[in-house]
Amino acid sequence: MSVLKLQSPLISTGTGVKAELQSGYSLQIDPLEKWLCRVAIVPEEGLIVPNTWMIAPDGDVPWSGRARLDTVTFSCPDVTVSDDRISSDFLEVDIQKDPLALSFRFKSDTGWHSVFDDRRMAAYRYLPERALFQHAQTRTIDEMHLGLGDKAGPLDRTGRRFRCLQTDALGYNAETSDPLYKHVPWLIVGNANDGYCGIFYDTMAECAFDLGAEHSNYYGYSRSVEVYENALVYYLVFGPSLSDIVPRFQKLTGLPHLQPRWASGFALTSMHHADADNAQDVMLDFVNQCRERELPISAYHSGSGYTTREDGRRYVFTWNEKKFPQRDKFFQQIQQAGLYTCANIKPVLLKEHPLFGEVEDFGGFITNANGEPAIEMFWGGPGASLDFTNPQTLTWWQEGVKEQVLGAGFTSTWNDNNECEIWDEQAKLNGFGSTHSAMDMRPIQAILMTRASFEASKAVDSVNRPYTITRAGPVGISRYAQTWSGDNTTSWHTLRWNLANGLSMSLSAFPLVGHDIGGFVGPKPDAELLCRWFEMMALHPRAVMNSWKPEEPDPASTPWMHESVANLIRDVLTLRYRFLPLLYHLGWCAHVSGTPIITPMLYYFNDESCRQDLSQFMLGEDVLVAPVTEPGVTQRMVYLPRSDGGWYQWQPEDVNAKWYEGGESVSVMAPLGSFPLFVRAGAILPIATDWQQDKPHEANAITVTCFLPPGKIQSNATLFYDDGLSWNYQKQSGANIFVEIVCEESNASIKLTELWREANVSWQLATVGLGDRVVEM
Repeated sequence: MSVLKLQSPLISTGTGVKAELQSGYSLQIDPLEKWLCRVAIVPEEGLIVPNTWMIAPDGDVPWSGRARLDTVTFSCPDVTVSDDRISSDFLEVDIQKDPLALSFRFKSDTGWHSVFDDRRMAAYRYLPERALFQHAQTRTIDEMHLGLGDKAGPLDRTGRRFRCLQTDALGYNAETSDPLYKHVPWLIVGNANDGYCGIFYDTMAECAFDLGAEHSNYYGYSRSVEVYENALVYYLVFGPSLSDIVPRFQKLTGLPHLQPRWASGFALTSMHHADADNAQDVMLDFVNQCRERELPISAYHSGSGYTTREDGRRYVFTWNEKKFPQRDKFFQQIQQAGLYTCANIKPVLLKEHPLFGEVEDFGGFITNANGEPAIEMFWGGPGASLDFTNPQTLTWWQEGVKEQVLGAGFTSTWNDNNECEIWDEQAKLNGFGSTHSAMDMRPIQAILMTRASFEASKAVDSVNRPYTITRAGPVGISRYAQTWSGDNTTSWHTLRWNLANGLSMSLSAFPLVGHDIGGFVGPKPDAELLCRWFEMMALHPRAVMNSWKPEEPDPASTPWMHESVANLIRDVLTLRYRFLPLLYHLGWCAHVSGTPIITPMLYYFNDESCRQDLSQFMLGEDVLVAPVTEPGVTQRMVYLPRSDGGWYQWQPEDVNAKWYEGGESVSVMAPLGSFPLFVRAGAILPIATDWQQDKPHEANAITVTCFLPPGKIQSNATLFYDDGLSWNYQKQSGANIFVEIVCEESNASIKLTELWREANVSWQLATVGLGDRVVEM
């Protein structure tokens, strides 16, 4: 069987329609919401993997997953079915029967939009000899292709081919390497003039996207997806704007966790600290230097060196007591310095691991055809991957986290090396009691490992919110964890292209994202590159310095490694903590509504220049950041989008900041230690003006700064701020500050109302751009 075609009339199912295809296949189309439609092509024996862990409209899924074709919690609005069309007041689907091809139109406030026309020929093909399902659609020459999450290169993926397969890509090329660490079969297609639409392939199987790299004279302009599965399930998320699509996709796949506030502060780790023979002394010396230098920092992450044995290899849930002869004292001193801690943990046991036999006895590993642990190459030698689809493994893992990690003194968990690079085609999973092929479900291991660590943290401390990190995983990991772009390389080239990578993840339901400051592998950064890296990451959701420089005589990178820029870097980090109440507020917005924290400018502005210029980004909808990513540059051009009221260039404590109209490029000075930063007129920003020196993420005073345009404007904002740790916000314990601005030519009215109250913070009002106007507060 190859090209699919309809062999029966369309039949109403109550939630949509169904029809028979040849060779026992069936087509099912379910309009689930007025902005969401699902298409499934399924063989008569059913889906090989019947459940999903990525679709979570209820906020999360059972450990064993949610049925992939479930309609529970969706409203499933009524549609009319005719011979070759599904129609309603919000959706039209035209169905070509032979060969099968679908065309979609949806209605928004601005009218009807034609999106996602399947290719008229060979749109749906199953190739049983290759166990491969193909889906092809037409495309126009001016369409952008955004998404795919953790990918290298330009934000617009048009003209390239990508592979969705989690891989440990140490030292990757940030412009060309593929695949990387995440599994994100999600595309946003369209343009600013005609609107956008998203398509998500709900599969844990390896897949490949061709977005115009391949061209056939017989088919015209098209794109295609190949899924290594005998079925196809995909969702269409209608727009028409990016600011419609991204939050809807985030809600479909589960809203992100609200991290504790300290997780938004600066943190540092280096493999070399915990790898040192005298690791305890090395790490405490680093903490002392941070405090002596008055460096604002919130957390200290530990590499896996605390688990090494005499052979230098790493054994999760063990401790090297020679390196940490006074472990309790070690954690006490770090806590006294005001720092939180995070431990690197790995999901593979080397064959020599002292607990290998224990796990093998209860069947806790991914197994080979003989039912034995499937041995694959891992960092340090051959090992077996834990099978997190086995409930006994989940229990064993969580006990290890509770006792050997959190119980030892660490605050949180860093789930690393969890790409699950299994290449044995016969390897099997427990599958929660229903055996599955391991290669069909590789990404599930990362998301379940991360969830298990997250839930273990909740069990140990039910009062405070967990913080968890994961390097790998499919869509859905933001329900539990922060992530980053993996083991990047130190270079200006990486600095430039990592920016696009992070923005791509932000458009793909990974809002809590960052990059290793200074680069993980490669040569040490020089002073200029190091400072510019700190500048770019100053206003990212995650700001962690991480390095591994075994070729260097002093291998660990630190913020003061170049004394010539040490004070500049401290100033950049101070800027981050000034903006931390805003970063935290935007994390809250992501948690409740699915909005991304950082975005490309085209997310908010229907402006051709915003589509072309991807060297800048937005923090929320009001702050424009233009980092310097090239050497020797001390002045750069910044494009300011058209915006009612214009823009102010950010200057701390400057009530007379320079104003720009917008819709133009301006030349701005950017000396080392500074980068162009602009705020949209009408913005209302919470800016920290005083904080605890040993816990800079805890503000003593926050100034609600109102940026007033030269002319008239009305705007308002509700700003969130709580204790930063507990779940009490769910009981409306904290501060919810409502601010309203009414600005006229000669006067301005600013009102601040505390809807909830956070007693430990002093709230103040300030204005920028007031001029000669009289202000009423």
